[in-house]
Amino acid sequence: MDIIDAHVHIYPPEIERDRDKISEREPWFKGMVNSKVHRWGTAESLISHMDRHNISSSFVTGFAFRDQGLCRIMNDYVLDAASRYRGRIVPLAVVSPCAKGASEEILRCAELGAAGVGELFPDGQELDISDAGQTWRMVGTCMEAGMFIMFHTAEQVGHQYVGKGRTGATEAAAFCMNHPQARVVFAHFGGGLWAYESMPEMKLALSNAYYDTAAWPWLYDHRVIEGIFASGAGNKILFGTDWPILEYPRYETIVDRTSLTEEQRSLLLSKNAQDLLARTKKSAGDL
Repeated sequence: MDIIDAHVHIYPPEIERDRDKISEREPWFKGMVNSKVHRWGTAESLISHMDRHNISSSFVTGFAFRDQGLCRIMNDYVLDAASRYRGRIVPLAVVSPCAKGASEEILRCAELGAAGVGELFPDGQELDISDAGQTWRMVGTCMEAGMFIMFHTAEQVGHQYVGKGRTGATEAAAFCMNHPQARVVFAHFGGGLWAYESMPEMKLALSNAYYDTAAWPWLYDHRVIEGIFASGAGNKILFGTDWPILEYPRYETIVDRTSLTEEQRSLLLSKNAQDLLARTKKSAGDL
């Protein structure tokens, strides 16, 4: 069965080398790279991981900094990796959404083959995704370029942990209502937003929203995916590992415990990701 990992991070060597200096002015980055679960990953180690586990392609991003210059360094590395491993790496761009030059960087990356923008960190980048005044320009640029957007979101219950943040289902829903035509992926199960897909009112509002499974082994048991399919959102959930902090075998074990049919597994593991890419490009052509 085809497997697409829709949530992967890689880092150029200079970011790892200069992490202490960068951490002085990037507090979100500092917290993440000094956490006990952090791992560094390169394009080469990613491809090796994919080959070992028969993963056909991955949506690959860097780290979304506040500093636009650092974002460009990440983008150059990811785009170069995509050019070297064509068909295996689907590149995503990172920007500091409200920074000068963000729109130009999105368009530059789109021209070089980026399929989307993200994973953006609303808390780490001081972005309120529920405020259309902060998001409209980026959304318009992404729609013009035929790119989807991926945001970090988290469940707003339970214990606190490094990188959790305060952007959850409420803020994600507001983003969708502000930008009904934008294709958007809410990472980490959208902080539970998928559960509202069973409300007719919200199903309409969330019609362009997708969710991914990044960090699943740390967040939920195997039954969450069955709930997603039961809610009617089974065609909108993307398989994502958050590699390198988690590897494919952890997810394979969970998926094998579910009662998903072969068709549902296929939707989860690849078809939904393919659909997202196709629908995003089509919507750009319709503008």
